[in-house]
Amino acid sequence: MKSVRMLLVVCAAIGTQSALLNLAQGQATAAALRDGCAADAQKFCAGVQPGGGRIIACLKEHKDSLSDRCRQAAGLAASPGSTPTPAAATAPAASATSAPAAGPQAKPSSGTNAAASASTQGAAAEKFVERIITDTEHGGMRAASLHVPEKWHFESKVEWHYGWVEYPLSFSSSAENPDNAEAFFQFPLLRLESTEVAAQLKQYDKGRKLGLGERLPTGALSSPPMQPMQALAKFIQKTRPNAANFKWLGQQDLPDLAKVLHLDPAPNQHGVAIKVGYDLNGQPVEEAFFGVYYLSQGANTGVNAGMIKQTNWGFQALQSFRAPAGTLDKRMPMFCVIAKSFYVNPAWIRLSKAITAKMVADFNQKLQQGYDQLRAAQAIVDQTMKQQAAFQANFEKQEEALRSSGGVDDSYLRDGGKRSAADHWDDVIRGVDTLNDPSTGGTTQLSNLGQYHFTDGFGNYRTSDNPNYTPESAGEVGSWTLMTAAP
Repeated sequence: MKSVRMLLVVCAAIGTQSALLNLAQGQATAAALRDGCAADAQKFCAGVQPGGGRIIACLKEHKDSLSDRCRQAAGLAASPGSTPTPAAATAPAASATSAPAAGPQAKPSSGTNAAASASTQGAAAEKFVERIITDTEHGGMRAASLHVPEKWHFESKVEWHYGWVEYPLSFSSSAENPDNAEAFFQFPLLRLESTEVAAQLKQYDKGRKLGLGERLPTGALSSPPMQPMQALAKFIQKTRPNAANFKWLGQQDLPDLAKVLHLDPAPNQHGVAIKVGYDLNGQPVEEAFFGVYYLSQGANTGVNAGMIKQTNWGFQALQSFRAPAGTLDKRMPMFCVIAKSFYVNPAWIRLSKAITAKMVADFNQKLQQGYDQLRAAQAIVDQTMKQQAAFQANFEKQEEALRSSGGVDDSYLRDGGKRSAADHWDDVIRGVDTLNDPSTGGTTQLSNLGQYHFTDGFGNYRTSDNPNYTPESAGEVGSWTLMTAAP
């Protein structure tokens, strides 16, 4: 998809240049200088509290002592006698939530470089201001921040769900230009899940099966995994459900997007992008969506090891850029500035990790208690069956002894080969059902705790009270037959 690739190339080409305003003139933003001046900030401003432009003010006080990398990032002349450093070596890396950039294989043409340079100047002409994402549930704590054009409307949301152990926290933000359709959207983490319960526990799994997209008790959404591009397309349809004249303009695989965005490693990460068009308030617009797909699949470990096969998947770093049709490409540098300015407060990260760890610990404790109860119940059933088997064996020995003694008339027990009322009453007393067994050609006695009995013809049996139950539906292999009661 040429147009989306062009957006990515332009975004990569401008780096953070368009976010850097002149430090000497007091116009540089903390977010834009963060990478280039990180070492200098640690050296000269370690005791300065972040926020409110305090780091910038501190760096200005030490501008004559700044490293050449920081001076270059700030647009200052290198210190006398220094050796110029190639821009490619000093360009700051994108932040973990930066705007999508082209992978290492993307090589812009000279025409692209010229377009990027012109667009960089346009982005630099914008006046950006810091906007705060506030965690209202924790004393109005500063959760994160980003810089947007001064006149743009900004909204953000931090949501805590203390009952959702797998998805307790989500945050999102958006910035929109009041003069036209330009907008930047930062979406929450998309977490989906599908599970398969172990065969021995399916008899206890009698709850309602969740439908596609329904919320699980752990907070994730119920859904089997999809391919990355298909999943992003489904997300776009859910996000823009009523868009008029909606059309797909193109798509692009971005396998190195997670690395470019410096995301924490996750299994099977794969970046994708899709560009769409639609009408907004009667005017045509274009919107480019980006996201990093992830998928983790396999048997669980820890508390529920061997109990549940779980697949976790979804999207990280979901975001989109929107602009009037035909202007998205040239406005891409400005969107890159917004996305690359995103910064998360380390103190808030520590708080969220502590809360999440406590929730997981409490959940695992309850989960362990539940599994212990299930194992105890299964052990009681197994022990009961063993006792019944031992009782039955002993009873049969006594019955055989009576029949072979010659001194007992037991014809009333053998009415034409059929079992008498006394036999059936004996079954009730001992809590068993006597069943025709195709495995042996005779009969077998199984616990009457379940009404429906099955055998695979090889000496294996299953019992259930559920009239809709079959071993095959519970994941058992083989061919199973419903056993009939012996007459």
